[in-house]
Amino acid sequence: MSTHCYSCGMPLNQSNARGKYCQYCTDEKGNLLPREGIKAGLADWLKEFSPSDGKTNFERRAEYYMKSMPAWADAD
Repeated sequence: MSTHCYSCGMPLNQSNARGKYCQYCTDEKGNLLPREGIKAGLADWLKEFSPSDGKTNFERRAEYYMKSMPAWADAD
């Protein structure tokens, strides 16, 4: 088992792991959710740390972060 989700980087444990991905990045069958949904979730998560920044900034940061994740590294 991987120690972190290949899609979002969340630490994995036996209760939240679905293969290489976490429960937030997969559907109930363990299939990876669409990129845009993952990006929106990451942008919302980033907003918790600095809520005064604009929405576009969070989406841009989420997109940049996703490029470092194995699931999205080769995506356009």
